[in-house]
Amino acid sequence: MGLYINKDKHPTVFKNNKKILEPNQKLARRDILTEIIDEQQRANVSLIKAINDMKHQFLTQEVVQASQWDKFTSQLNDLRTNNQRHKEYEDLIIDLLKTQEELQKQLSEKLSKQEEFQKGVLTRLDQQEALTEKIFRQINHIRSILFERTNFLAEKIDEGYKITSSYVYNLMTGSDQPITFYLMNNKKEEKQK
Repeated sequence: MGLYINKDKHPTVFKNNKKILEPNQKLARRDILTEIIDEQQRANVSLIKAINDMKHQFLTQEVVQASQWDKFTSQLNDLRTNNQRHKEYEDLIIDLLKTQEELQKQLSEKLSKQEEFQKGVLTRLDQQEALTEKIFRQINHIRSILFERTNFLAEKIDEGYKITSSYVYNLMTGSDQPITFYLMNNKKEEKQK
């Protein structure tokens, strides 16, 4: 915040026309505990931001994969419907073959085209299955990465908390014993009461 000068009522207050010699600070006080706490808070803010970013990426990926899964299901349903239609069409062709000999040549050509179409459908189904397996592998890979990073971050937070609490405990009590020893003694005293 800058220096406020009220020019209407007190125009000369805080006004200096002389050159100020620098540096003009003779004493500086440094609080290591405050610096450590501030650094820990900055690390916590950074960690929370990283976790939120990972969560956002995970949710975005989940939405994309859900959309792809819906597309795959829709395509599969379309293929099933088409298969049913083709089955009905083949039944009709068989009936026609039984009654007219002239249509047999035309129907045999249509059947060969139908077989090619079904092969194409099966090829597409195989490709779709391969794509689905790839997506599942990617999801599992992302899950394992998220799990490892979360565990790593949790361990780092826990280590930072233990170091900070032990340091604060040592500052407050002047004891060289770790805080866990103090907590264990308190629990024993509570049980004896």
